[in-house]
Amino acid sequence: MVVGCGSKGPQKPLPKPARTIEVRAPWADGASIPRRYTCDGVDTAPAVTAPGARLAIVMTDRDAPGGTFVHWTRWDAGIEGRNGFGKVGYGGPCPPKGDAPHHYVVTVYELRHSLGLARGASPDQVMSAIRRSAVAGGSVTGTYKR
Repeated sequence: MVVGCGSKGPQKPLPKPARTIEVRAPWADGASIPRRYTCDGVDTAPAVTAPGARLAIVMTDRDAPGGTFVHWTRWDAGIEGRNGFGKVGYGGPCPPKGDAPHHYVVTVYELRHSLGLARGASPDQVMSAIRRSAVAGGSVTGTYKR
């Protein structure tokens, strides 16, 4: 079992689109993330929604000990990339025990066109493709402490 996050984050900052969209997650912005979406629960990927035909989702922990840690990338209606744990798909919040609450940012990008990436793409590959295609974006932040 992984007990914390390292430095498996994107090498460049996430893109910041000019237009903002509303993002919805199973928790309110700034609220605690329910246990079921974490390593202490069933580690289920949350249902995240936003307006737009083509979307990409990126979930990061900006408080990880080694810097920004990528927990999830998803695009093109269900294709998932590799996360910072080295696995394909969602890896829920799992901060080190005793840390202050970590902040998990779920960012959704509306895309101009499909990313054209294969399942298992690295976080950097996903970020690079998003930079070329994002036309709008928004985020919701949740916290979690063990």
